[in-house]
Amino acid sequence: MKTDSSVKHLAHDLNNIFTRILNSIDLLKRKVANIDTVLPLLNNIESGTYLASEMIDDTFGNVSSKITQRKINLNSIIADIIRSYTLQQKDKIDFQLSLDKNLNMVVGKYSDFYRVILNLVTNSIEAIEGKGSIKIRTCNLDNDDKIQIIINDNGRGIEEQFLSQVFDEDYSTKNKNKISGVGLSIVREIIENYDGTISVLSKVGKGSEFSVALNSAPILHDKPALSGKSILIAEDEDILRELLSELLQSYDYTILTAANGIEVLDLLKVRTPDLLIIDRKMPEMDGITCLQEIEQSGYILPIILASGSPSEFDETLPDNLVSKIINKPYNFEELLSLVKELIG
Repeated sequence: MKTDSSVKHLAHDLNNIFTRILNSIDLLKRKVANIDTVLPLLNNIESGTYLASEMIDDTFGNVSSKITQRKINLNSIIADIIRSYTLQQKDKIDFQLSLDKNLNMVVGKYSDFYRVILNLVTNSIEAIEGKGSIKIRTCNLDNDDKIQIIINDNGRGIEEQFLSQVFDEDYSTKNKNKISGVGLSIVREIIENYDGTISVLSKVGKGSEFSVALNSAPILHDKPALSGKSILIAEDEDILRELLSELLQSYDYTILTAANGIEVLDLLKVRTPDLLIIDRKMPEMDGITCLQEIEQSGYILPIILASGSPSEFDETLPDNLVSKIINKPYNFEELLSLVKELIG
């Protein structure tokens, strides 16, 4: 039986590995010439990494409210789920996708939105007797402030008197000989947690249409004018430190690096960067101890604290010093969004 300490270390190390994978994917997407041929494969790796990471977070730690949520492309989730179902249902269901290539991202947990779409698609499949079709469309709404997902099937449909009950926990659109599911109630709960809405239209013998509206993430414009800003990256993993450096340099930041807290303090004696990105767990001097030293020395600068294990945030943090907390694995766009927020 592993101790609590060893479990925390395992979660930390796994999330460091996931972060390395995700940042490598970001670099590949920027560097591969014929990206269209490999993008589906990269998206599969990316989505699997997110799901695995969030399973670890949900199991082993309580995430601080300071930890940023991810920007997520719902088209990728839809395509991922439909690829899986196409293999299983190719003789039964004709999937028709109309996905807006300029669809804005949403902010939240990857696993939440995965569950929403998975349950809606599963519900449509189970409503179809014999062969049928499912159409999925995405688009931006309200001057890009919201996004919409519409899932339409030609299944058995729902009687009008039951439409108001479809999102109740004890209601199921499945065959009544089967155990009632809670899929649609979960969908509504998740969507409402993100201040979104879900509605349904249905006609018996014709099928059903589920429509979801969610708030869009703030749009991050590519290649902002950010030259002249300096960032100190404190990360003990050489590969991850190099990946982050290269990614941020591509946005015209000047990058300084350190492998532990002692090196951070030595660099601060020479130069104060515009931003510090520091890992929670490092050898010789960890991130928390380093932050305490920074506070005592009177240095003032925005700081992003990163960790591979959410349970590590249970300890007391210097709240007046830490600007943002980011939980590994994070993708580059997520980190860049925080950087832009803090130093423009």
